[in-house]
Amino acid sequence: MDNIKIWLDKIHLTCQQIGHNYVDMIIDQCGVNFSVIPALSGFSPAIKWQSLYQGLPENIYPDDAPLLVRIELEDAQQVQWLYALAREAVATAPLLVLGSSWRFEVLAEWLIRCIDAQHEGRAGIFRFWDTRIFSYLFTHVLSDEQQSQLHRPTLFWSWLDRDEAPVLLEGNGAALGEEELSEQIIFTDNQFESLMCLCDAKQLLVYQPLPKNLFMNRESEFSACFKAMLAATKEGVLFEDKRNEWVAEYILKNKIYSDECGSGVNNL
Repeated sequence: MDNIKIWLDKIHLTCQQIGHNYVDMIIDQCGVNFSVIPALSGFSPAIKWQSLYQGLPENIYPDDAPLLVRIELEDAQQVQWLYALAREAVATAPLLVLGSSWRFEVLAEWLIRCIDAQHEGRAGIFRFWDTRIFSYLFTHVLSDEQQSQLHRPTLFWSWLDRDEAPVLLEGNGAALGEEELSEQIIFTDNQFESLMCLCDAKQLLVYQPLPKNLFMNRESEFSACFKAMLAATKEGVLFEDKRNEWVAEYILKNKIYSDECGSGVNNL
């Protein structure tokens, strides 16, 4: 079954239903391990795209920047490229697709302000576009106001989860007010710890996978691992050598692999 085609076909249909002849996506160039910029430069008519590091210090490395790209759904060449890129990226950096009625430049500017976050007075990059943790930002990390910041420009977000099931998360997407500006996302210590637990769970499953027969699917596995990482942080088990072992034992001891492990989003 070609899950990527099924997913993107549904996205195409959704865009038609809301009167859009285009769809936007965020490409994680670091995750795909190659620069997409040369390919973007070869289309006629040109594809709209912009680095989401524009105006930030990190933009000195354009080939590593996340890119916002608008695909015209009536352009067969652009659509074909979208499907091919989604297949190439799915293993390491699945695409995050979004529907927005905003002008492209305004949308990009808003998302850049979301990326330019702070913690303890220090600036940092908020890599919200990582689809492997995206849903958990809304269920375990961000405040209601911060969630609104990400949802504000979009009618919907969509991606493929770890089991390649298509997911849809509704946004807001209403017209932007004349003087409306996004607020900088400032993380509390607790929020930052939750983000680190998400990263730790990802790393653990790459380098020290859990027994395969414990979980019904990969999403349940990650959810259980994240829950255990949160517990480890609460218990003060912070160093990697002991932390990973503690997490594995916690999952087995508490049988959280048998829990209902969900991320609070809907299948498309």
